[in-house]
Formats: sequence, structure tokens, C-alpha cells
Amino acid sequence: MEQPTHEEREEDVGPPQPPITVPLSPPEDCVQVTEDGGVLKHILTEGSGEVPMLHARCLVHFIGRCLPSGDVFLNSKEDSQAAEPYIVVAGRDTTQRATGLNLAVATMRAGERAAVYVTDPAYGYGEKGSFSFPSVPPSCQLVYEVDMIAWEPPAEGVDRRTMLYEERLEAAERRRKEGNALFGEGKFTEALAKYAMALSYCDEDFMLQLHGLHLDKAEDVTNPVYLNMAAVQLKQGDFAAAAHNATQVLVRDPKHIKALFRRGKARAGMGRTVEALEDLSSAATLDPEDREVQRELLALKRLQKEEQKAA
Repeated sequence: MEQPTHEEREEDVGPPQPPITVPLSPPEDCVQVTEDGGVLKHILTEGSGEVPMLHARCLVHFIGRCLPSGDVFLNSKEDSQAAEPYIVVAGRDTTQRATGLNLAVATMRAGERAAVYVTDPAYGYGEKGSFSFPSVPPSCQLVYEVDMIAWEPPAEGVDRRTMLYEERLEAAERRRKEGNALFGEGKFTEALAKYAMALSYCDEDFMLQLHGLHLDKAEDVTNPVYLNMAAVQLKQGDFAAAAHNATQVLVRDPKHIKALFRRGKARAGMGRTVEALEDLSSAATLDPEDREVQRELLALKRLQKEEQKAA
């Protein structure tokens, strides 16, 4: 049998693997990045300063490895000839894969070095994996060795017509959160203005262009905005506007309990008792354990009886 040539032996070995400097199993002192524990972080070197703003542009270097093998699927320092750091958008979850890294980077400070464990493949490359670049097996758990270099705030004041899909959703999400903060302070008019601004990034023309997962992600942003607007308008006594905004959610999801509840309250406020009962009864059927729905439904039934007696 012929011995392989020197060149053939080099090809068989493949590119050199960087040394493994992080545990391949999550240590006990990991912190949960996501509530379900699908993304964990273990700090190796503390950073300084503030964590990034939501959707900030973060400069990072990282090595991504498949578990349990430890095989490298991406190395930012070898991915380009100039070994330039990657730009990762902090907290971006509108992409179809590798959201775990984005979520973890949102918790890191400049100079911080951490091991990020993606224990749920849904935060990595999913059930199907990736057969192009980078190559990741199906349903693969991951670990990243991440170095946070620096971050800068997201760009504001950009013409929305030139914005990418992800940038539009992220701009809308930031306005929603600003509106929530104002709502919590009792500044209802200012909160409504923020919510309206959020929806301006996801207007009808934009939504009509979306399908499948892209539309689902967009509705994950817009539905809470409509519901929050309805909540503010209920407090203000603007029942017609509250019913309208709750309906925007129900057009897409007729079984949305919170939308049914808020439209029911709005219709009751407008004196449309029969329609209000329909909404609240539907909500109660979908979630019999929701005490707030049951309480509102009972009060409305009592009101209906009183109206019938008066008639």
C-alpha cells in the first residue's frame, strides 16, 4: 500500500484547531441569559462600563464550537484575512438562527470575556442545523468563547425606507419599551405617542410585504404595541380607540385572550353589552383560570340583568 504524500497528510488533518480554553460543559456558576435556561453565560474576565443598549452594534471576537465534540464551526479571527471583529447586534432576535449569541452579548461589558452556552438548539442553528457556512450539525448545542471589544448605540434618525427588515423591527421595539416606561409613570399621552411611532416603522405597506416567519416576527412586535395602546385608551376612557386597537390583534389572532379581554372592556364602556359579553365569554372559555376575565365577565352579566329589569 502506498504511503500518503506530505500534502495529502496535511489535507487530512485540516486547519489547526485553536486550543479549548473554556469548559465544554456549563459550570455551576453560570447565569441564565434567557428565562428558560436555553442560553447561559459564564464570565471569565470581568468588563467595565455599561452593558449595551438594546440593538447596539457590538464589536466582538468569538470562537464557536459544537458540543460535545468541541469542534470549531466559526472563528472570527480566522474568518477574514484582516482578523476583523464581528459586528453583533445586542439582543437581536429577529434572525432565524444564532440568536443566543446576540442575546448573550447584550449582557456583556467592554473588556468582558465569557463562555456562552447555547443548550437549546432553537437559540443556535435549530433542528436542521446549517449545511452551508458555517457548518453546524442538526439540533446541535453550542459554546462560544466571546470577547466584547466595544459597542455603540443603534443608529437613530435614519430614513425608514432605507432600513433593513431587522432594523425596522428593532426601532419599533425600542419605541414600544420607551412607551411602556412612560405608561408606568402615568404619562399616558406621551406613551401613546411612542406607541404610534413604533407602529410607523411597521406600517401597512411594510407588513403586506412579509410572509411566513418574517411576518410572525413582525407581529410579535406590533401586537404588544396595539395591546398597550388599548390599555392606555381604556384608562383614558377612549373606548372606541381601545376597541379598534384590540381588533387589530384579533384580525391576526382571533383567540388572543388579552385582546378579547380588552376589546370586551372597551365595548362594555361603549354600552355594547352583548358584543362585550361575546368577547369576554370567548376569553373565559380559552382560559377558565384567568380571574380578571372571570371577574369582568361576572360584573357585566350582573349589569345586563339590571338593564333587562329596568327595561
